[in-house]
Amino acid sequence: MKLEEAMRMMLSVYATLGVFLLLASRNPSAHRSLIAFAAWSSFAHAGVMAVLVYEHLIRRQEAIAVLVFGIIGVVLLVLARAKPSRELASATAR
Repeated sequence: MKLEEAMRMMLSVYATLGVFLLLASRNPSAHRSLIAFAAWSSFAHAGVMAVLVYEHLIRRQEAIAVLVFGIIGVVLLVLARAKPSRELASATAR
């Protein structure tokens, strides 16, 4: 498999995930598992890339992507934190 083909497949997965994350951002507490999956997969991607950079299997400039994926993972984990929904909060206030 050529690198370009692998890149196209990876981008199609990330584009699809991005669409669903945008939809999930409307009500993050209802979609915590999807958001957490995206966060942890970002950490996994960053980890694999960090090893590849360290072992000189990919260009050193790609280390910036390691940082970017790490930041994305942290932001998504913050977004995925449990917050009571309005219905749940109003039910407990009664």
